Amino acid sequence: MNALVPSEIQLDALREVANIGCGHAVSALARLVGGKRVELAVPRAMVTTAAEAAAHLGGEEPAVGVKLGMEGEVRGVMLFVLSARDGAALGVVLLGQVSRAAEVESALAETANIVASACLSAIGKLTGWKLLPTVPELRRGSAREVVGGAVRETEGQETSPVVVLEARFSAASAPPVSGRMLLVLERESSRALLERLGV
Repeated sequence: MNALVPSEIQLDALREVANIGCGHAVSALARLVGGKRVELAVPRAMVTTAAEAAAHLGGEEPAVGVKLGMEGEVRGVMLFVLSARDGAALGVVLLGQVSRAAEVESALAETANIVASACLSAIGKLTGWKLLPTVPELRRGSAREVVGGAVRETEGQETSPVVVLEARFSAASAPPVSGRMLLVLERESSRALLERLGV
């Protein structure tokens, strides 16, 4: 795989990985929000930099994100990110009441942990690899800061290209909740994953 321009076939393969992984993640999320229907948009696969990803996926609106690293044959981060409003709404859905900020943050972190575990488990079954998330880390700031920081940490530079698998979800809960799940893969992990998939 060229570090900058993967082929369409390779991008399709990565998109299918995201589709399978995020599909399992959405099923886990649906159980957490009481069996309400959760819709998943068709995932995207793109090669970008931290700065470009932040500009494309973020903005200056307040956001909350939970970042988890990946342990195993694939290295990178998974980011469960919502607008500040949707983060608060998910807290209400999960806890069933108005709660202290610390309780909401704990619930969001645990939700991201369960969702990430489901996603990585599905990818692990697809590849035969054992993949596990690290301890979740909650972050607040602008969407640009939350997304850009996670992408930047994967390769350590603003200008280093990374593969980002992005899926949007929306839960028909009360109140309704929507957000994004991002898998940001290190370049070598992207190559290893594509080789494992035979593309």
